Amino acid sequence: MSLLGLSVFISADIEGTAGVVSLLQCVPGEAEYEMGKRLMTGEVNAAVQGAIDAGASRIVVCDAHANMQNILPEQLLPEAELVRGAIRDSLQMQGIDDTYDALFVTGAHAAAGTHRGVLDHSWVSRMVYNIRIDGATLNEPCLNAITAGYYGVPLVMVSGDCAMVEQTKAVMPDVRGAVVKEGYSRYCARSLHPERARALIRETAREALENLEQFKPVSAPNP
Repeated sequence: MSLLGLSVFISADIEGTAGVVSLLQCVPGEAEYEMGKRLMTGEVNAAVQGAIDAGASRIVVCDAHANMQNILPEQLLPEAELVRGAIRDSLQMQGIDDTYDALFVTGAHAAAGTHRGVLDHSWVSRMVYNIRIDGATLNEPCLNAITAGYYGVPLVMVSGDCAMVEQTKAVMPDVRGAVVKEGYSRYCARSLHPERARALIRETAREALENLEQFKPVSAPNP
């Protein structure tokens, strides 16, 4: 199967990034926010490179955290385009449509209330405790997969903490997961070194895209 010409959409969050364990690394203006942005951008680049390795020719990255202005544009690989900035109609999936072949979600975290989920929450933590569809609690990658599925695009790869990957694969067993850290609590985790985390993400992204025929879009029932 030739993969030349494939289009990949990447929704990038920050809390699931290796080394990120505190709101100090996630909130603009906080002491370690610049570190968080660098670590996030590095993992996004790893996913981009994995897609390139598999032959993708169009890669669009959607900054999907907080004010949506976290990825460092000058450090992003030039092969990727960047959706950046707030005031959106599709939150973490701004720009997705039926021209894409696959969805990656990087830097992802578990749903609110997940045991040992690092920085676990569901969208806006001060406003939303949990999100359920047909009684099932869904994390953000699963919700993003439903959005992509509306356009016929499958979620093929996620990266983040162990709890998130397990939670996502419980809903979509075929999804490839790159576990870059394991949580001990909401604010404590054992992380891979950033270089090892990026190598794992790159390889997982490449392998997922090279096996694209194994994935199917997901959908949710109409209300």
